[in-house]
Amino acid sequence: MAPAVIVIGALLVLPLGYLIRTSFFIGEAGLPAEGGVTLANYAKLFSDTFYIRILGKTLWLSFLVTVVAAIIGYPLATFMWRVSKRWRGILTIIVLSPLLVSIVVSSYGWLVILGSTGIINNALMWLGIVDSPVKIMFTDIAIVIGLAHIVLPFMVLSILAALERIDPTYLEAAKTLGANNLWTAWFVTLPLALPGFLAGTTIVFSLAVSAYVTPAVLGASGPNFITTLIYQQFVSLFNWPLGAAIAAMLLVVALGIVFLYVRLFSRFGGAAVQAQVADGAK
Repeated sequence: MAPAVIVIGALLVLPLGYLIRTSFFIGEAGLPAEGGVTLANYAKLFSDTFYIRILGKTLWLSFLVTVVAAIIGYPLATFMWRVSKRWRGILTIIVLSPLLVSIVVSSYGWLVILGSTGIINNALMWLGIVDSPVKIMFTDIAIVIGLAHIVLPFMVLSILAALERIDPTYLEAAKTLGANNLWTAWFVTLPLALPGFLAGTTIVFSLAVSAYVTPAVLGASGPNFITTLIYQQFVSLFNWPLGAAIAAMLLVVALGIVFLYVRLFSRFGGAAVQAQVADGAK
């Protein structure tokens, strides 16, 4: 494991450690002053409602992206699981297609769809539903749509991997005991697919909360996401210590949420599955 440890240490641990170290410096002429160590950057973050509001908005939109990806991903993964291997391969390529295109290109592609003269607005006006274009671009809705499109493959593949580990005899046994397709899907398939939900939602939330390109392209101008705020501090305002403090805060908050989610899911998810199976048995 030595080569892997060296690579991770050189490319992840050391830069992250330098980032956290920089967050305790005093900014001077755009660069951290080596001699001044302070907590003023963190005090500013937690005392200014602007930064708290941007962080809260980022977490909320990331949660919405996760929910949208789960709602779309589970039926799609179930359909891919039930079709033949030939069609499953074709559908897998289609699902992976967002990952085969640059995120920048994919985000700008939504301009053609969501813009004032885009496909959606033209269709709405042609159908007579609206008289003037609806503002979708450069809104939070556009950010959620763009991010959900990009992270959806991770949700689908995580759930599909869990579904493929289900023993088909479980489904046959449920139907032999009188369960119809709906009951089998609810009391057998869904509980056994929950580990895929856990993996998919964790990955999707982590990717959404740390995304930069899509919020920068599809969102409103200015710092509309925590990552765009970090970029502004580093590149535009040259306040590296404050930018490093914001990045460190995002890291701690995201890790805390994921840790609590996994712990709660592990503790209560098993009990919920057992209760659901017991209800199905009754």
